[in-house]
Amino acid sequence: MTGEKSGRGLIFYFYSGLFIAVSVFFIGAVVLLFYASTQTNQIHLPASTADTPIYMQVASWFDPVFFQYNLALLVFAVGIIPLVTLCYISAMSEEKKRRLQRDLPPAIYLANSGYIQSYLGKIFNIRNYLGSMMTLMFVVIFGCMIILLLKPAPLALPDLTHGNGVDYYRGANFLMLGTYMKSYMDGTGEYLDVLIYTLTAFQFGFLGGYVYFIGLMVRSYFTLDMTPNIFISSSVRMITGSLLALVLSYFFIDPGGLDLSQASGVNEHGKISGVDEILIRSLPVWSFFIGYFPNRGLAFLENIATKALGLARVHEFASPLSDLPGINYNHEILLNREGFDNIENLANANALDLALRTGFSYSQLVQWISQACLHGYLRNDYHAFVEHTGIVSLDDFIHFCRTIKLRDSSADPVEMITASLKNGKNDFSEKIRILNYLVEANDTVTDMLHPAGNQDDTAASEAIRE
Repeated sequence: MTGEKSGRGLIFYFYSGLFIAVSVFFIGAVVLLFYASTQTNQIHLPASTADTPIYMQVASWFDPVFFQYNLALLVFAVGIIPLVTLCYISAMSEEKKRRLQRDLPPAIYLANSGYIQSYLGKIFNIRNYLGSMMTLMFVVIFGCMIILLLKPAPLALPDLTHGNGVDYYRGANFLMLGTYMKSYMDGTGEYLDVLIYTLTAFQFGFLGGYVYFIGLMVRSYFTLDMTPNIFISSSVRMITGSLLALVLSYFFIDPGGLDLSQASGVNEHGKISGVDEILIRSLPVWSFFIGYFPNRGLAFLENIATKALGLARVHEFASPLSDLPGINYNHEILLNREGFDNIENLANANALDLALRTGFSYSQLVQWISQACLHGYLRNDYHAFVEHTGIVSLDDFIHFCRTIKLRDSSADPVEMITASLKNGKNDFSEKIRILNYLVEANDTVTDMLHPAGNQDDTAASEAIRE
């Protein structure tokens, strides 16, 4: 045990030292660039910039005030990550504890108080955030540098060899050009347009992922579910969104691959028109959308590839979380982050663990899990069943059956439910009867979903208040 604590301590000191070193290097680089921007009006770069420091070259690409503003944006984009995280850790620990006390049934809170305190002590400790937070900061630094600092040099002014920007004319590679690399090798000018489009798609794809992360971080702050997982998942999201936007930009560049080019053509001035122009002019919008919703970008890419290659679509025997009442896209993303990708997975979730790791209340999670259980029994008939009966969860079904039996022991609740479905097109009375038999055979379902917590436990309540 002592060796394990010593190992954890060494890891903490390693990440702490690395985080401090990276932060000092980043701040030093920003200060150096800021200082260089104040000197650009007082110096004259030589025609050959081989002996000019790179930071002086970068500072000379922009107007000094505009460059300093970009540096401020870069510092804000990176600095907001540790700033909000530190505020959350220092200010929200007690609020998270109070919310759990309000949401959890007293008996459950007392029975799991040790586990809850251990989890809260772990999640509100800065050492658990250092690695994931630093990873995200690296991704944001690289992405924002492309957008804010790497200004392209104007190719129309070939005689100016300094003070312009990055010479993307010499930056062609297969990632940015793909099959258009042939035009680069042949010396034709077609590849320049493609290079501009792919770079634009990459940058705005990153921007979409970053904007989503900012919204997620703010939401997590107020819903008290900020964990190291959101930094890792957001890092992957930004990288995936950027690359997806870049790959899909090849379809936007050539709409013929999407069967959209019939409305396209060349106008009298020799410029592209129709769908081609619309797709290319709005490329930043599509790229931002793909970066914000990378899953939809992947689905779009899958549809295109499946159609182009003539592949059979793979049908998974799983139901999306959005099929359940009350679960929207943001809820689905948060549940996916915790490893619950479909309804069948959610039916086996532990409500207490999810209440600790997410901002959802315990009662809401119990409801969703119960809905998932009922959906697992009815599957394709679930929505028709809900529409005609108003019963949305397995817990509701059990409560209805027990209430009818208590009022009239000779009554058949299955017959009553079946009668409400006669006006519908679906006839799944046998499925409902089987479900009732399964529930009666396992009469502890409700107790598992609501473990003794719905009863008024005065002693437990007093203990918690103390």
